[in-house]
Amino acid sequence: PGLLEFHFALAMVLEENRPAVKAAQNEIWQTFFGGRYLLLLMGLFSVYTGFIYNECFSRATTIFPSGWSVAAMAEQSGWSDAFLAQHPMLTLDPNVTGVFLGPYPFGIDPVWSLATNHLSFLNSFKMKMSVILGVTHMAFGVLLGVFNHVHFGQGHRLLLETLPELVFLLGLFGYLVFLVLYKWLRVSAAGAAAAPSILIHFINMFLFARSATNRPLFPGQEVVQSVLVLLALVMVPVLLLGTPLYLLRQHRRRSQRRPAGPQGDKAGLLDSPEVSVNGWGSDEEAAGCPGEDTEAEFVASEVFMHQAIHTSSLP
Repeated sequence: PGLLEFHFALAMVLEENRPAVKAAQNEIWQTFFGGRYLLLLMGLFSVYTGFIYNECFSRATTIFPSGWSVAAMAEQSGWSDAFLAQHPMLTLDPNVTGVFLGPYPFGIDPVWSLATNHLSFLNSFKMKMSVILGVTHMAFGVLLGVFNHVHFGQGHRLLLETLPELVFLLGLFGYLVFLVLYKWLRVSAAGAAAAPSILIHFINMFLFARSATNRPLFPGQEVVQSVLVLLALVMVPVLLLGTPLYLLRQHRRRSQRRPAGPQGDKAGLLDSPEVSVNGWGSDEEAAGCPGEDTEAEFVASEVFMHQAIHTSSLP
């Protein structure tokens, strides 16, 4: 379906300048034609997602030749007929010249489907890729909040929410992504047997401990991990109390400047640049816009509870 949608949208894009195509009065056709570029991208990424789905959760499609060569292994290992008869399962050694030719261009190399350790390899690979993509998406979502805070003039949320969220997220899980990538790039096939465990390092990071059998990946790793954990712990009270205390302080300052009487109360609310407790209404971003005429009552308990829920949603 994705491939059909892509070709259908591609035909509309290629023929978009023809007068007969533009002059068509069919309502359904006009709807499709108006969204032809959107349909083109949807079809393209649907095909891409289908290939990725097959690679991860279904049967992979062999598009390119494998990056592993059995012939090179047989030539340099001196396997005899008697040896092959006694060993139905053989291991390919990437340290032997010519056995590993290079990474597979797309997806997982099909030779892994024949390996006895394909499940352990694929599970490890999928788990690490899930962490990398998940942390990337979460960091991207936090950065998108910057545009909302700037647009609605909520500069305090940049310092009291966005910055602590990034420090907490990247200091813990961003560091985990760094360890994964660093190990991929630094540990070769020759030293894979003695490679340290990232999972043990990550557990020891929170326990402020070390493992004698699990060597560090880089010098000073324990110091870096301790500093990152302490920074993450410091960010938790900032996230929980920073914004509520700031809003409470702003509310008290407005109450002190507000004249006595009902007219003064209404005028103080309308003149305040942070109406509705600067965005703690039903629409917390839109409600903080200057010029909003909605009168809202400041309830400290609701603000603290809302911030606690927001903080607990972090990983």
